[in-house]
Amino acid sequence: MARRGGYFEVKRRFERIHFEHPIEARLTDSPVRVLDLAIGGARVTTDFRVAPGSTQQLRIDWEGKAIRLTCTATRCTLLTFATGGEKSTYDVGLRIVETLDDSDQMMRELIHSYVMKALDEQRANWEGIPPLGPYVHLEGKSDHYRRCELKNGVWQVTPTKRPEQPLDGFTVSAEVPPHYIDLLCETYEMTDNEGRRLTRVLAELSVSKAEGVPTRRYLP
Repeated sequence: MARRGGYFEVKRRFERIHFEHPIEARLTDSPVRVLDLAIGGARVTTDFRVAPGSTQQLRIDWEGKAIRLTCTATRCTLLTFATGGEKSTYDVGLRIVETLDDSDQMMRELIHSYVMKALDEQRANWEGIPPLGPYVHLEGKSDHYRRCELKNGVWQVTPTKRPEQPLDGFTVSAEVPPHYIDLLCETYEMTDNEGRRLTRVLAELSVSKAEGVPTRRYLP
């Protein structure tokens, strides 16, 4: 881990999705825009400084529901200086340390929705590839996984207890049925580099809850 400004920034563990049109949200009580989101972290832009190491509450409103996340700020860098009547803007990295109520599931559904939309654009010219829609609901509960690696054009699927994603392929929960693993393999082979990265994002959604973040009941 690299030291920055007296605070140790945590190496990201999960692939992130990037929103072409940032999502409006609130960080504690102030408006922010979400640029990137992953199971374990987010990146937002703000017009105020955020102290690295501080605890922040991120709220994302999506499809009429509130995704509430307790985060730790990992960095805050200046993007633009204030000019005229406009404020300075900052790029803030956040590590999600806790979700409230069903926010974890809603966050997974948001990520899944974005990934499927992006993959659908690539699948426009495919033939015979069924949709991956139900895949997001296949969240694993154990610490057993299947590592799927594409080597010399051949898929090698091996059991493992390590959830990390390989460089060429993906890792899923051992509880994911073979049918969906086959669909992920087909998707991975037929997409470009960005499509393959997004396929790994889908695979990560099945990783054991233990590899995500803790959830607690919200008490107003």
